[in-house]
Amino acid sequence: MNVLIVGSGIIGLITAFELASAGYRVRVVTRNYEEGASWVAGGMLAPFSEGLRGDMLDLALGSLELFPDLLGRLKDLTGAEIFHRQEKAVLRLVLSEEEEKQFQSLAGEYAQRGEVVEKLTPEDLKSFQEELGEGVRGGWIFPREGNVDAEALMDTLLVAMGLLGVPVEIDDIREPEMASGEVKGLKGLKGTYSGDFYVFATGAWSADLLGVPVVPEKGQILKVRGISPRMVLYSSEAYVIPKGRYTLIGATSERRGFDSKPTLQGGALLSTGALRILPPLKDAEFVSLRAGFRPSTPDGKPVFELGTNYAVLTGHHRHGILLAPASARLILDYLEKGIRSPYFDLFSPQRWKATVP
Repeated sequence: MNVLIVGSGIIGLITAFELASAGYRVRVVTRNYEEGASWVAGGMLAPFSEGLRGDMLDLALGSLELFPDLLGRLKDLTGAEIFHRQEKAVLRLVLSEEEEKQFQSLAGEYAQRGEVVEKLTPEDLKSFQEELGEGVRGGWIFPREGNVDAEALMDTLLVAMGLLGVPVEIDDIREPEMASGEVKGLKGLKGTYSGDFYVFATGAWSADLLGVPVVPEKGQILKVRGISPRMVLYSSEAYVIPKGRYTLIGATSERRGFDSKPTLQGGALLSTGALRILPPLKDAEFVSLRAGFRPSTPDGKPVFELGTNYAVLTGHHRHGILLAPASARLILDYLEKGIRSPYFDLFSPQRWKATVP
């Protein structure tokens, strides 16, 4: 079977990797393989610190369990050792009394699910991270949460595409040719493309192509060197993410269309938030400030759709890295085993049918 994947973000490339590894003939068509959110993502695998609930939490936990095997297979194929921590890798901090009460309630919900929850006082925190800011009131650790180097993961996936014989072609797909509910082909600026099955993983650019309510949310992220926490420090004002070779500080959330310019204001907001939770960062070496586009939906949940010979995987918002393995597995299970995941109904674009023209 020939599978054509539109989009080369984390969702598109992991889907391509899984399908090609299973023996499918895969081709990727993309506007720009370095465009989008994946290259500037924080790479946190932190569903509890992010406050996920319900179906989103279930999907995220299933995806979290897939990461070690995925990274192991990528290493076997490419030889690349991708930075990855998945045991007590995230320290969720609270900075106000109100936030502490809110997160205490949320942590209680997780504990009732049977999750291990460790609450830390300001004194307890010192054993995990010294020199935290005075405004830190306490924190929580969820032992299952992790951290992966998203930039290295994307680089490795592109290497894997070459080794698996998956061509990555640059073109801007403008329109799917539809007939009787099936995709007959795709029209791009450079030519037309066809396959037996199509996967649309088009991220922030999904609205015009697919007619779904996905909009770009600009996120700026700061990269520094020289000062690094022992684990991810996640707070409402900033998160500081160690990657071994460098440290990331993220991330802004801005509705500015496809304005990709890093800004002084964005850098200032990130620096101020990071210094509040970890003052020694004042001596860190500035490396870069970059921006990407999260694919955001009105309810913050992804858009999954399964048609006769196509699937849509988009709208992952700030959870693209975390949800990518599970999203790809939906396609693999359908093509290999004929299993139609209930997530295609739970996250169907039909949930906006009454409000989307």
